[in-house]
Amino acid sequence: MWKSFLRERLSWILFVLLWLSVIDALLLLEYDIKVSSTSFWYLNLLTLCMLILFLLWRGVKERRFIKRLSLMLQNDAYDLQEMHSYVRTKADEDMLSLLQRIDRVYRRQTHALHVQQREQQEYITTWVHEIKTPLTAMKLLINARRTELYKWPWLKDIEDEWMKIDGLVDQNLYAARLRHLEKDYQVQTVSLSELVFPNVAYFSKWCIEKRLQIDEKNLDTIVHTDPKWMQFVVRQVLSNAIKYSPLEGKLSFFSEETPKYVKLFIVDQGEGIPSQDLPRVFEKGFTGNVGRKSKGATGLGLYFSKKITDALGHRIEVHSLLHEGTTVILTFYKPNSFDNLSKM
Repeated sequence: MWKSFLRERLSWILFVLLWLSVIDALLLLEYDIKVSSTSFWYLNLLTLCMLILFLLWRGVKERRFIKRLSLMLQNDAYDLQEMHSYVRTKADEDMLSLLQRIDRVYRRQTHALHVQQREQQEYITTWVHEIKTPLTAMKLLINARRTELYKWPWLKDIEDEWMKIDGLVDQNLYAARLRHLEKDYQVQTVSLSELVFPNVAYFSKWCIEKRLQIDEKNLDTIVHTDPKWMQFVVRQVLSNAIKYSPLEGKLSFFSEETPKYVKLFIVDQGEGIPSQDLPRVFEKGFTGNVGRKSKGATGLGLYFSKKITDALGHRIEVHSLLHEGTTVILTFYKPNSFDNLSKM
């Protein structure tokens, strides 16, 4: 603060020093003016002391306004009108007036941006709900012709593409809701099987085509979570596990329970994730070396999963070794005695 103040007032200081030097030169060079050395140094010392005192006074006065203004701007709910009582100089008044004009422009632009984002989000949400209707009808038509697949083998390809579209539509729907997750969740008591088995059934066609073995153990364990959001998380994890699993591989689901938490393990025998990619798997849009080989990789599934688990107070971890498969761990913390008491 003081360095910047002195730097800005450098012209003042140089002017005073220059003027003092001129006076000193006149006193030393003019023979008609007789000044003792004591008076000469007293004059210089008095001038410098007055300069220092003046700079201190101005600095403290201006610093008070700037410091108060800085503290106010740290609060998102600041009101520049309150700063009028701290205005002491014309410079303070001009600065405050300029800040108020900038603030008005900023607030107008921010409001317009929020309105635009809200309209865009409402449009996306409406579109997703509307597109769900023809997707559901398409699925019913496919199921109605399932017994005749030998006549129309291309129906299998259509169903594959349907699952991809449905997954992306779901991803967009949950992405739109994610911003307001705190208003759209309901913690319930559910078993891990309720989170896993509906998703296994959803991807059953892909599992059958890859001849994957499903191994499950201890999925009757109870956890406290929002089943809708966590089913979506498990679906993202399971989608990746199936996508990168080899033919005739195995998917394993099992749990581990302690007095403080329950862990759900989802293990595949896929290609695995390189060690240099592991720290970035939850970054938005990150696909990694393995994902780049797959044209359908978006790098959003684990990103959304991380956002959702953090918001719900859970935890998601990814452990993997290249060519040795991947393990995803979902940790559900148990409610403590204080949580139980607060619900009474």
